[in-house]
Amino acid sequence: MSPMKEIAMSIYEAFRKRDQRKLRKLNDKILRNAVLEFSRKLYDLAVFSYVFSKIISKPRYVSKEMEKFLIPLENDLKQMAKSADDYSDEEWKVQAKIIEQDIAHLEGEDPRFIISLMQKGKLKVAATLYAQGISLGLASEMTGMNKQDILDYAGKTMMFDRVKEEKGILERVKALRKLVEK
Repeated sequence: MSPMKEIAMSIYEAFRKRDQRKLRKLNDKILRNAVLEFSRKLYDLAVFSYVFSKIISKPRYVSKEMEKFLIPLENDLKQMAKSADDYSDEEWKVQAKIIEQDIAHLEGEDPRFIISLMQKGKLKVAATLYAQGISLGLASEMTGMNKQDILDYAGKTMMFDRVKEEKGILERVKALRKLVEK
């Protein structure tokens, strides 16, 4: 099984079992990998692992009444995980969009957040990449998030104080060489 498929299946299994702790650990692992080798798939998986951990942390979302929204989300996540290696970039985008819509349906039933779970997830991933040593411009470009929003989020959450695995200049140069050699 490829690393991408393994990560996707791990996210699916953790979500199916409602294991918030496992999802958070997976998110940390994905973000460490994303700093060295960023891809759209890895970014989406980082966002999804964070958002799913948020969903299961809220009792209102894992109640019996919300099950009708969680089952399609699980099924679509399982489909994405099973086919992670087979999807072209375009097919991946379509499947990721379906999962985003599933999350929006769930959230639409009980909206309590100022920004959507997906927006918060994307912003958190962007700010974490920035805190781990990716430049603000590159973090913004890679994730599509606004630079000022990334700075605001990183500052308000004291992200730099919490991220212990900042990449040194030597590690960043090695990562860049790998990208250039491909």
